[in-house]
Amino acid sequence: MALSDNFKKLRIKYQLTQQELAEIAGVTNKAISAWESGLSEPRMGAIERIASHLHIKKSNIIEEDGIEHISSDRRSK
Repeated sequence: MALSDNFKKLRIKYQLTQQELAEIAGVTNKAISAWESGLSEPRMGAIERIASHLHIKKSNIIEEDGIEHISSDRRSK
């Protein structure tokens, strides 16, 4: 599943722990774990908070291979 892969790639790209990403998204670290394993999917509000915080497009998170299209100079960390 592309979305679950994207969350893990996003965390790695921005050097975030599950807890840090959870705080950005306004969810628990268990929710992040479930997203990454494909057991559940985030609500759009969580995706919007992540995208806004990291200064990326929501489509970068949602679309297959969307993380690969983020410019390295746009990283906020």
